[in-house]
Amino acid sequence: MQNLQNHYNIAMCPHVRNQTGFSKHMYVKEHPRLVNEIPRGSKRYKTIKKNRSASERANSTIKEDQKILDKPRVINISRANILAQMAAIVLLLKRAFAFIVRTTNLFRKLHKTNDPDIKEKLKPPSIPKSILSLIQLE
Repeated sequence: MQNLQNHYNIAMCPHVRNQTGFSKHMYVKEHPRLVNEIPRGSKRYKTIKKNRSASERANSTIKEDQKILDKPRVINISRANILAQMAAIVLLLKRAFAFIVRTTNLFRKLHKTNDPDIKEKLKPPSIPKSILSLIQLE
């Protein structure tokens, strides 16, 4: 710390008084990897995030929500395969249980209110004729 004080006069910095730090305007062209062109939380950012591929969404969920792949301790390839399979199983179980909870809540609301909007949400999706013929063959 003493060496740092000798090279830079930290006491003269105008941002030392502000406990939360400071902000600096940065251009996207100057720092393309540091500054996000589309502000996070905006409608456009959410639309782009929704359009990501399924593998990107799955990897993001496994890494950020479940913290399975946050700091994996992997010694060899077989253990890495086991960790990836366990992560996929956890993700599928989470999504299945979330679907069950959502559907259960919709049925509960339907029985309480008899709302036609909820009936519409609970209708099964229409199946295209090409897929329907394949299903009926089996």
